[in-house]
Amino acid sequence: MNASPNRWEVASSVAILALASTSCLLGLFRDGHYAEPAGELLRIHAQDAVVLVIGVPVLAISLLYATRGSVRGRIAWLGSLAFMTYMWTHYAFVVAYNEFFLGYVALFALSTFTLISGSARTDATAIGDAARGALPVRVYAGFLAVAAVGLAAMWLSDILPALSAGTLPSAIDQLGDEAAYTYVVDLGVLVPALAISARWLWRERRWGYVFAGVLLVFAALVAPVLTAITVVDLYGGIEISVPILVGTILPPFLGVVFAGTYLATLPSEVP
Repeated sequence: MNASPNRWEVASSVAILALASTSCLLGLFRDGHYAEPAGELLRIHAQDAVVLVIGVPVLAISLLYATRGSVRGRIAWLGSLAFMTYMWTHYAFVVAYNEFFLGYVALFALSTFTLISGSARTDATAIGDAARGALPVRVYAGFLAVAAVGLAAMWLSDILPALSAGTLPSAIDQLGDEAAYTYVVDLGVLVPALAISARWLWRERRWGYVFAGVLLVFAALVAPVLTAITVVDLYGGIEISVPILVGTILPPFLGVVFAGTYLATLPSEVP
């Protein structure tokens, strides 16, 4: 089984750790690093803090265990890479141009292609065989399906009424183009990924077991980011609708629970 990342994947992951740490430290402690106004600046600083304190250590620890052949480490490593891809896509496309722009591009590219390479080299058959029978498939598939439907409904409940009324969705009206980016990534990538993984896992297809674990770890890492941003928005007086508030906080934190139980179900090693 290809449980251990190859040399390129290890080198790329280490580069992500170094660049991500540098970016977050510059953002948090370098005066004038970001060009955003004060309100948006607090949101970016919240993201920097969570990536530095949680995202970077989890990626480092999971990489260490993955290199030792741990299946749990490999799933957590892939989930961490999915989280890094999601976060640095935001920095590359939404954050105003600054002197670290090429760093964002490098982080986006390294995270994306390391995730693709690591996923392609994963022995889904071995992981599926190991998890089959031990994992309550219907429960996990149901959670992923509900998360997909809930995320889609949350954003569509903001977009469709605005389209009907000829106005801007509330998130774009209050937060600007950043909200439009979130719509695209969540509705265009995350919702389909959750739905496909739920269907595959329900049918007990081997890749369903792999991608379910990756998405659950991703959700567990996104949870503190969303919480931090929500706290900043509420502190800044931004009105957040109940569906968006519940949909933003509840599913990712349930993902923390499901990610922990999923990883605990997997054997430490698969022959």
